Amino acid sequence: MLTIFDPQDRSSRFCDGVSRRNFLKIGALGAAGLTLPQLFQADAAAGQRTSKKSVILVYLVGGPPHQDMFDLKPDAPAEIAGPMRPISTNVPGIQIGELFPRMASMMDKFAIIRSL
Repeated sequence: MLTIFDPQDRSSRFCDGVSRRNFLKIGALGAAGLTLPQLFQADAAAGQRTSKKSVILVYLVGGPPHQDMFDLKPDAPAEIAGPMRPISTNVPGIQIGELFPRMASMMDKFAIIRSL
């Protein structure tokens, strides 16, 4: 059974007492409830099978900022660019932070979404 508001959950609360986890649960359930019927209807109308796709969302609370990982500004002043230097990846034109050499060697397997 899905429990949206867990009275034992005391972590990471907003000012009004709703935790971030519960806020995301409510938002995901609302979005799924609004879009799933249309999605299923479109799949049924198309009558063809599509390959399944997977998405892994890396949500790092308290982790390194995206400016030091995937959105480096090497030509910007030091106070904007940050301490990390860019390294080239196996995809021409894409650079990532110097702390990710293994990821740079496998960048053709990833997609960087720079806008939401």
